[in-house]
Amino acid sequence: MKGFYRSEIFPGGENLVVQHETDRGCEPHTHDFFEFVLVVRGEAEHIVDGKSYRTRPGSVAFINFGQTHEVVSAETEYYNVLITPDCIGSGLYRETETMRELFSFVYERGDGDQCVNFTGADITRAITLVGELYRETTEKRESWEAAASDLFHLFLIMLLRYVRGGKTVAPQSKIDEGLGWLRAHYAENPSLSEVSERFYYNDSYFSRLFKRFTGEGFNAYVNSLKIGEAAELLENTSLSVEAIAEKVGYADVKTFYTQFRKITGTTPSAFRPKK
Repeated sequence: MKGFYRSEIFPGGENLVVQHETDRGCEPHTHDFFEFVLVVRGEAEHIVDGKSYRTRPGSVAFINFGQTHEVVSAETEYYNVLITPDCIGSGLYRETETMRELFSFVYERGDGDQCVNFTGADITRAITLVGELYRETTEKRESWEAAASDLFHLFLIMLLRYVRGGKTVAPQSKIDEGLGWLRAHYAENPSLSEVSERFYYNDSYFSRLFKRFTGEGFNAYVNSLKIGEAAELLENTSLSVEAIAEKVGYADVKTFYTQFRKITGTTPSAFRPKK
């Protein structure tokens, strides 16, 4: 895995570097500095330590040093705000304290979500703010360090307000969306990979989240949906067992019987009300 190091990114001993880039993503990598990625144009999937976030204009992914980071996109324009841990005790001390509070709040809360989606006027405000920060750090006009410090601090405060307000990209809302889609499409036999890709998660993280929020593994949950619908059809229609098995997504009746008995404790024929 590729690593990016301070000696490459901060060759002049700077504490803060801002990049304005347009590219098609990057391979998994680590770095020994902090990174804040503000999307200006386009959509991308940011994967931080195996956790996937779908980003759009106004999204900010923030990455701690030492974490694994990957970006998958067609083409995205973004600002990269990079800062070294060495800024403690420097002119950026306020920013470091605010940044520490930002990461501490996320980790102590327990979900570890590291993406914010700015909304409304805050999208333009954030992009304008970081755009001015980029100009200050690249043009280096008179008193640019003081100006950059103030701009970066304002940007961090915007992030912290969103994080404290619970406005990170929340797994629960995505899982709820995923479950809603699955309830509508379970008979199509979607795989875990298909569903996780649809909602911009990697497979292993989606599988863990799924079990955490439903109490069941993915396959067990899908089978429960199928058998629940089959039970309704057995009670309220005259469809044959074979037709019901096919309707809820089982390719053969034997598997349907096995799963039905496993979940309900009886066979489809015995479950159906006697006329």
